[in-house]
Amino acid sequence: MANSTDLPGKTMILVVDDEKIIRLIVCSRLKREGYAPVAVASVDEAVHVLKTHPRAFSAIISDIMLGEMDGFVFRDIVRGMDPSMPFFFMTALDPEEGSGFLKRILKDPLSFYVPKSSGTDVLLKRVQRIVASRRVERFIERQIEESRQSLKLAVHIQRSILPVSCTMHERAFYSVWWQPMDMVSGDMYEVIPSGKDAYVYVIGDIQGHGTSAALAMTAVQAFLKNLVHSAGVIECGPVEIANLLQNFFRENLADVSYMTALICQHNFARNEVQWLTCGAPDLIISDLGLEAWGTSDKGGLPIGLLPDTVYTSADVSTAKLSKNSLCLAFTDGIYELSRDKAGTEPISRDLLRRLSAEFVQDAVQEGTALVAANKFMHACYEFGYDKLQDDVTLFLFGPTNVPPGVYEATMPLSPAALDKQSQAMGGWCRAAGWAEDDVGRVQLVLEEAVMNVYDHGFDDVDRLHEVVGVRLVRRNGVADLTVWERGTPVPSMAVVGGDASTAFELINRQMGNHGRGRLIVRELCCGIERKRYGSLNETVYRVKLSDYVEKE
Repeated sequence: MANSTDLPGKTMILVVDDEKIIRLIVCSRLKREGYAPVAVASVDEAVHVLKTHPRAFSAIISDIMLGEMDGFVFRDIVRGMDPSMPFFFMTALDPEEGSGFLKRILKDPLSFYVPKSSGTDVLLKRVQRIVASRRVERFIERQIEESRQSLKLAVHIQRSILPVSCTMHERAFYSVWWQPMDMVSGDMYEVIPSGKDAYVYVIGDIQGHGTSAALAMTAVQAFLKNLVHSAGVIECGPVEIANLLQNFFRENLADVSYMTALICQHNFARNEVQWLTCGAPDLIISDLGLEAWGTSDKGGLPIGLLPDTVYTSADVSTAKLSKNSLCLAFTDGIYELSRDKAGTEPISRDLLRRLSAEFVQDAVQEGTALVAANKFMHACYEFGYDKLQDDVTLFLFGPTNVPPGVYEATMPLSPAALDKQSQAMGGWCRAAGWAEDDVGRVQLVLEEAVMNVYDHGFDDVDRLHEVVGVRLVRRNGVADLTVWERGTPVPSMAVVGGDASTAFELINRQMGNHGRGRLIVRELCCGIERKRYGSLNETVYRVKLSDYVEKE
């Protein structure tokens, strides 16, 4: 067989027939028309050629009667190697003779019948039409794959410049749900230190969808990051940020798009939030049943919509916060969550309001604000509103308010950060009067659980910059240690509810070489429970303490 590299620009076709004269005639005609035919006399030879030169051929021309193995068996073999290969059966059999071969040919959508009596002209016309069509299909497939690879790079860049999804400081916290409708997003969020006692949060939505919106989003995100890096801690609030973004759009993106935005400054020294709505949904403030849902009558036009827009203090709203206050910001993609792909069954404002109130209040009362955004969106999905018509960003922030007797913190996913967090949690336990043996138990479970996530729980480099949330509370001889992380959906450790002995034993046997932590956790815990809210895993390790009593 001629090597495909020796035939630049030639379309290669495999001819299989046990009659030499047929092979010579068909190959001669194919050559005259610019093809590169390769002829063999048996199925064994044909299979050898196809295995030696995979994806080299654009079509196969075969007889049905091929000695010990017929053409249909050969086609089955080829389908296992290349399901899309066009297959031309050129045979002298009479379709009226009752053998049913014509039905067997046409049963396969990429198989074609050509009577030998019709001559090579008919064969050639069919080959030219089908091969040309397949060439176009392969070209489109290559373009799609190249575009997909480019999009994967764009996704990686986008995710890498976003801030981490949740952070808890001594006096303030935020958590966020960010979900593109497709691979890339026009939504963005940024966290900017403002003075010593405040943060500015920018939640934006670039007009449009797809790649163009994603490129504009990346440019805006880079501009804001450069603003922070060049100035360190900036001394400006929502009005200044909005006007800086307006100038950036006017100078760089005026002919491309505009952006709706909600810019909030949380001053935790004054227990105050100021916000500027630039065409975006208004800020929601919830405080143990007292809720303001989009009640502000202030705000301005979307950023970049008109070139001469100037934002002033008259556009800014202000509210006092208590220790129980939670602030909820989101892009308007949340209004377009739908039960159907066409978007004809959107979620109602009333349901959004009731869900937000329930989960925000749950976050205040239970001290689980770090995952409130994920639980909220998970609930929307469970109600059936899981079809996105637009990118969605849900941003929750407020004063840090951990209930008494509860330890809660966030940390980067790294061995050094884990060691520091373990020491901090141990210090908290000792200050609360825990026995030293109990302190060691919860520290060991935390270290083994997080290190298993670090070692085995990630398959996507875009998520490696994520943080881990930790919560610890003591109840009746058991310490509930909760770990929130964004690793793979498959647990890196066996997790079950209730008695874990049997499940742990099975997983230890199956994965005994994957880490030392499973046997240790099995001995220290009386049960493990796991839930998943979108991309967030919540695992509760029930650690047995020194006063633990085994239930009968």
